[in-house]
Amino acid sequence: MPAIVSALIVWLLMRGLSWQRLLDSILSASPMGLALYGAIGLIALWLRAIRFRLLLPEPKPAAGPVFLATIIQNALGDLVPARLASLGSFVWFMKHHVAVAVESAASTFIVSFVLDLVTLGPLLLVAVAVRLGSAAPPGMTLLAPKWIAIFGVIFFAVSAATAWWLGPLTKVFARLPRALAHGREDSIWERAAAFLDRIAATMEIIRRSGALVRLLAVSLAIRLAKYAALFALTESLLARAVYAAPHPDPWDLIIGVSATELVASLPIPAIGQFGVWEGGMVGALVMMGFPREPATLVAFGVHGITTAFEYLLAVLALGGLLVLSRKRN
Repeated sequence: MPAIVSALIVWLLMRGLSWQRLLDSILSASPMGLALYGAIGLIALWLRAIRFRLLLPEPKPAAGPVFLATIIQNALGDLVPARLASLGSFVWFMKHHVAVAVESAASTFIVSFVLDLVTLGPLLLVAVAVRLGSAAPPGMTLLAPKWIAIFGVIFFAVSAATAWWLGPLTKVFARLPRALAHGREDSIWERAAAFLDRIAATMEIIRRSGALVRLLAVSLAIRLAKYAALFALTESLLARAVYAAPHPDPWDLIIGVSATELVASLPIPAIGQFGVWEGGMVGALVMMGFPREPATLVAFGVHGITTAFEYLLAVLALGGLLVLSRKRN
């Protein structure tokens, strides 16, 4: 069934377009752009590993194994919706190869995901404001650049304040499953409450240690590196293509990728979210006024190249993690 869904969506997206032109655009991608994408992508992965280590309790594991586990879980992000494959693989590798407790690994992953959302909100709203301003009729501006910047800073401050109170809020939410458990220690509700308590405890440790500012700074750097890498990849794909329409700029990509990830998180049965991811990206770019053909070229090229690159890194990281585990044993 997943193969049929993916094939059907891909067929609908490519209907009336040239497969040869799509293949030529990928094969003729600018080598410098691809190299820049790969370099920035590795920096983003290293920053993610740094954030995981900041969140993990003492004693901290070595940076190398955490980096390798980060690469592996990143490659599995689109395997199933809601990043469940990323969560499961990260917890398993951290437990069996880095000697980190399951609860600590799971709470670390979830808090990292929350920090990603905290940094996404301001950038997405600023991107929308910039996009609306560029779409305004000549001689009219909906928002001046300085007000867009001020708006982004204010929203980021509000998001940071929300992260500051995440621990106490999570502890409050844990009361509901604990009440449903009715004192049964082995029930699923009691385990859920205990898990929420661990997340709350992790956030409280972060808040008391003063690490929240560093975590927010690293999370913002991760977000910026992600969009910079995708922009380099997009420009690499379109560098030798001749289109009258303008290429997507970084703000367009922020909106397009955010919409795409939202669509890809839906429980749609597809192989590795192929077809679903491309459909979300094509839909977002077309709604912003880009022609269908370059939008489709960007969607298939970006998803195909990023998937191949991430899985290649994951295979290498898996081999490195196994070697390190043998040496440690």
